[in-house]
Amino acid sequence: MKRPTHRYARTLIATALFAIANAASAYTIDGQIADWGVTHTGHNSDWTPNSGVQYAVSDQNNEALSGGYVVNFTQIGDLGYGDQPYDAEAVYLDYDSTYLYFAVVTGRPENVSQWPSGDVAFDFGSDGSYEFGLETRGNNGFAKGDLVQVSNWTNGYYYPNPNNVAEITSGTVVSNNSFVYGSLINDIGAYTGSSDDDHYVLEGRIALSDFSLYAGQNFTIHWTMGCGNDEIHLASTLPNAPPPPPSGEVPIPGTGLLFGSALIGWTVHRRRQQGLGATTQAVQTGETGSAS
Repeated sequence: MKRPTHRYARTLIATALFAIANAASAYTIDGQIADWGVTHTGHNSDWTPNSGVQYAVSDQNNEALSGGYVVNFTQIGDLGYGDQPYDAEAVYLDYDSTYLYFAVVTGRPENVSQWPSGDVAFDFGSDGSYEFGLETRGNNGFAKGDLVQVSNWTNGYYYPNPNNVAEITSGTVVSNNSFVYGSLINDIGAYTGSSDDDHYVLEGRIALSDFSLYAGQNFTIHWTMGCGNDEIHLASTLPNAPPPPPSGEVPIPGTGLLFGSALIGWTVHRRRQQGLGATTQAVQTGETGSAS
């Protein structure tokens, strides 16, 4: 009887690849915003992300308030008005079992000579301490994407509120991470067809293990540009560390192990089939020889 060797192999490999695809289907770090659920239809609802994503939006002015920029829809008296290039518009935050993902949307392009982007700040305990920052430009001896345990920040130049930290000046590098300062995108929100529709996305991910000492704690993510003209922030809670499996329960294997096991299983199965084929052929040959 012919055994379905190839069908068995295809099933094993397809199962392993499906597991890998599921594990890698979170966010693509490319400076785009569509995978967060943010759309490009020219309506205020564009800013609303996928269900489960934590976010804060402060696109240009809240029409219910007058004058100046707003922060998370709350008017801040000491922040100035500088048009779209000085606008902090939105921040998005999400997690999977391995990473913290973030996206900051601003009207500030990356390569400007005056008052460039600040760094993304993380304040554990939400007490104004800002223990960590992610370097967005590659400045002060740090590489773009470096997660830094910060010893000194500069504040926004014109609006030096101590809670408006802008740029990492010294600290210890913890890790380097996937991070992109995206190129121009348009048609988000209600200001399409004008310079107020110029948007740039700072997108990155950080391993939760880098924040392991703060698992389960409240924190604030914050961003502003060098002048401190506008800022955006969002409060969240870091996930707890994954608990160990209950006693006597076998932990679920990682996707790499699943794929490797599938290949090993297919190889063993294939060799067994080849061995059985060779044995059968030898027996048939022997039977033919004895009859002659």
